[in-house]
Amino acid sequence: MLSVCGVNCSTDCRAYSVECAGCNELQGKVAWAVYYGRERCPIYDCAKEKGLSSCSDCGQAPCKVWYDTRNPDASDAEFEADIASRLKNLNKREKE
Repeated sequence: MLSVCGVNCSTDCRAYSVECAGCNELQGKVAWAVYYGRERCPIYDCAKEKGLSSCSDCGQAPCKVWYDTRNPDASDAEFEADIASRLKNLNKREKE
């Protein structure tokens, strides 16, 4: 249940199963995308437009798109921890 950006929907996302079935299942059409004036998550769109299954296939994560979609309510420490967690998840997926 890993999204293209490395979020483990079932453990890392508060919206999962409450208001969201998961990024991949919704093809990036997550509720919060409207805050960026988009129908779908910009990170999801970026990966799919490049024909990638995840950001780990790109090799540029964390990139500008990640920083542009930062949760504005997160502290710097929370945001850095989120990035570290997502990168760890993506690296783990690559090794499997």
